[in-house]
Amino acid sequence: MVLGAAGAAALVLLAVLQELPRPIWLWAMLAAAYVLLEFAAVEVSERLLISSAVAVAFGTVVVMGPRRGVLAAAVMAALAVAHPSYFARRSWLLPLANFGQLVLSSTVGLGLLAVLLPAGPPARGDLWRVVAAALPAALVYDWVNFRLVAFMTGRLYPERSSQPWSQLLSSHVAVALLAVLGSLAGAAYLLGGVVVLPLVGLSFVAGHLGFASYARLRRAHLDTLHGFVKAIEALDPYTRGHTDRVAHLVAVIGQELGMGPEALDRLHSAALLHDAGKLAVPASLLRKAEPLTAAEEAVVTRHGQVVEGLLAEIDVLIPVVEILTEAHRVAAGGRGRREA
Repeated sequence: MVLGAAGAAALVLLAVLQELPRPIWLWAMLAAAYVLLEFAAVEVSERLLISSAVAVAFGTVVVMGPRRGVLAAAVMAALAVAHPSYFARRSWLLPLANFGQLVLSSTVGLGLLAVLLPAGPPARGDLWRVVAAALPAALVYDWVNFRLVAFMTGRLYPERSSQPWSQLLSSHVAVALLAVLGSLAGAAYLLGGVVVLPLVGLSFVAGHLGFASYARLRRAHLDTLHGFVKAIEALDPYTRGHTDRVAHLVAVIGQELGMGPEALDRLHSAALLHDAGKLAVPASLLRKAEPLTAAEEAVVTRHGQVVEGLLAEIDVLIPVVEILTEAHRVAAGGRGRREA
């Protein structure tokens, strides 16, 4: 409710200080692009969605000018909360929070862009000035947006473990680059006219495809890990649920130790794969009720090492396998490393 009220206040203030967007047909096209890209936002980390709509917002300020652009972009952001899923769930807390988050981010970040942009329509020699204005504005927009999302997540989902988001640096860089790209696309429209609009639209789509490609790779990676978990549990039903419990405990302990998001991601993957060696161990040994003999323990260890060697052939899993090797060495009585 706090974010929603703050967003509404910011929108009213902009309506008083700024002029209505013109031409209305162009604003409608940009608003449609913004809303569609927000609806198509993809998950790049745990419960962290991102879209390329920031490029549209920054381009709108450049096209509409400092006196109209911030209000134009803020109204677009307000429209983006009308996601069909909210109506289906009949839940209004999340859309209200998203409304405040998007409007406040736009007001602060794009307000700074409006202040820094050169006066009047840009000439060809002013493109560097557009970039110089867009870059700090993008950093401010991204910082405010991220802080508001973190605040909103903590308030709406207090019962959930607030796992730090990983791969944040790449996401921040991508947002900043898209903001600069959108600003340049807006300047290109002012210089080239309507004929440039298809190229501007393609730049927006390219940004979305980049995020979507990363999200698909991330989803494929997670599906692969969970596929291993299902295979292990099918082989040894007695330990069903054990892997998920280990992953949860590892996340809690890692956070208490103050580990960074990338290290936590690696630990989470290692927790999911820590019993992958069972896939090569004979089922008769896994289900044996009596203690294993020394020879049988050697068989289990050897087969586990074979699986770890196979996993190490996958580049993205090399850091994870290193953690597994160290963990198994410590469990066998050796001394391990501290870093993940």
